[in-house]
Amino acid sequence: MLKNRDVLIGIAFISLGMILAIGFKLIPLLRGLWLSFFATPGFAEPVFTGFGNYERMLTDPAVIAAFTNAFIVVATLPIWIIVPLILALLLFLRVPGWKFFRAIYFLPYMIAPIVVGIMFRQILAPDGPLNLFLRSIGLEVLAIAWLNGLQSALFSLVAVALWSFFGLGVLNYLAALATIPQEIVEAARLDGTGFWRMLVQIVLPMIKPMVGYWTVLCASGVLIWMFPLIYAMTRGGPGYATMLPEFLVFLTTFQFLDRGYGSAIGIALFIFVAIISAFTVRYMYHEGAKGRRS
Repeated sequence: MLKNRDVLIGIAFISLGMILAIGFKLIPLLRGLWLSFFATPGFAEPVFTGFGNYERMLTDPAVIAAFTNAFIVVATLPIWIIVPLILALLLFLRVPGWKFFRAIYFLPYMIAPIVVGIMFRQILAPDGPLNLFLRSIGLEVLAIAWLNGLQSALFSLVAVALWSFFGLGVLNYLAALATIPQEIVEAARLDGTGFWRMLVQIVLPMIKPMVGYWTVLCASGVLIWMFPLIYAMTRGGPGYATMLPEFLVFLTTFQFLDRGYGSAIGIALFIFVAIISAFTVRYMYHEGAKGRRS
């Protein structure tokens, strides 16, 4: 009787999750896919065009620039994975100043991204605090137009996003590091193991599942996390320098009122993220399988 009750409770929880996933994920996805086959100029009636929107994307400079920028952002994925891990290990090893950093490292993640964007828009302005500081210490050559330069804008945006979200990665890694027996760490220290050797030879093999989880999370979320920062800092400019697919979907759908074309770009973004996530999951699965065999 008790077993049947547990089964019913499990089914109830699973059913609730399935209902939410279907209602807020699957149905909007299918509706967006259906709408992507229509031309929807302004408030006019939709007209079926088949793959017309997708053909249009192939020659649209905004779409090409957005997905090119997306590839560049995805190429920074190793930084998103490694930087929080290094900071987490420094905290775990209790280097000097670890108590202060432990108290503040999660604060950036607690600030709303739109607020972060507004804040850094002022900091990175041509006459903002960062450039004033660089000029005051004789580094005027580094005082560039961070958000207004065609080459620097996207990387400035990525740096701000990393600052905003790295706290979540540190928190995840600290949870994994807490599972490492303290005796192993002490033995490594007595053996004279340096920081980098400990990171590569001891820590990474023991927390590989968490590294895989954070990798998959970043791979699927690194583009989505950028939207509020783009909205607050650059609006996709200068030109298309910081245009990313999700922000282009927003502009196309709500500013230019082209819902069909916006849906097509959204579907392309979904496929793009799905492919990256699939390759990441597959790689981590094979790495985990090799770890179990060894």
